[in-house]
Amino acid sequence: MSEESRALAPESVPPGLIDQDVAEYFLTSARCACFKQAARSLNTRVTVLRKQLRLLEERLGGPLFVYRQNVLRLTLKGQRLQTLLSAQPEAPLPTKADRTVVPVVRLMAADALLHDLVLRDLLAFVRRNAAVRLDLEVSPTPHAPGRPADIMLWLAEPGSPRPDPGFATTTPVALARIGYQACVAKRYSRAAALPNQARHLDDYMLVQVREYLGVAALEPWNRLIRQRPAGVAQVHTHELALELIRRGACIGVLPAYITSLDSNLVALPALFPQKMERNAWLSTHAQSAKRAEVQTLVALIRQAFAERQEWF
Repeated sequence: MSEESRALAPESVPPGLIDQDVAEYFLTSARCACFKQAARSLNTRVTVLRKQLRLLEERLGGPLFVYRQNVLRLTLKGQRLQTLLSAQPEAPLPTKADRTVVPVVRLMAADALLHDLVLRDLLAFVRRNAAVRLDLEVSPTPHAPGRPADIMLWLAEPGSPRPDPGFATTTPVALARIGYQACVAKRYSRAAALPNQARHLDDYMLVQVREYLGVAALEPWNRLIRQRPAGVAQVHTHELALELIRRGACIGVLPAYITSLDSNLVALPALFPQKMERNAWLSTHAQSAKRAEVQTLVALIRQAFAERQEWF
């Protein structure tokens, strides 16, 4: 046997040299062929993963991974180690099912707030934390679901009473006051001919989010919808209303910040002289407030609003 072969032989790795956590780091990285995805799967930082693998390589006297044509592959030493660790029945490696169960984080959020303001940061959180158990529910207001939510993000009219979801919550935090305006896509209405009176809307299809029908703060718009015998598209989600306005030559009421989010939309503030406003609120289940993963998501949501204060 050559010197290299002896160095790579399974018996050359002393028992106990590789603890179970490091072995799992190695095997997960080998399986994912991506350090970032392995770190997500293991719910750890990629820097921690890479450091442990570098220490392992130093102990074994050679690299375990190599990039070939931008693909992470095992070296011959890495292949031998993978075979060795996978063939050790006396010390089975923990699987995801064997790990300590991570509690579910349940986030209940208003459709528009989730889609427009929080989703980008939430996606980044999910990419970094593939092992987190996350349950998302779209709801206009906190309520008493079958399983109480840990985090609640909702919209309410100024001066409205604190909602009662049926369980103890932390004191709600006001994140922003959000105005509402009728909007149209720029390509479907020339600047010189933008409708500025309610009667000018007779030439347009109007789109109405079903949730808005019961919102008193949006009564000027709702009154107009009730007066229309036809020419109204009623939808269940903010995202669908947004698409109909963007692509279907419709006019609809949207949060006023939407023109900052999408430069292809233009507001029609002259249509309704009355202010239409709602407040965005954030609260948590009292028993969940101190959980690390809940605090992380709450900080993420608050930061998302803080970074966009100029929109409100």
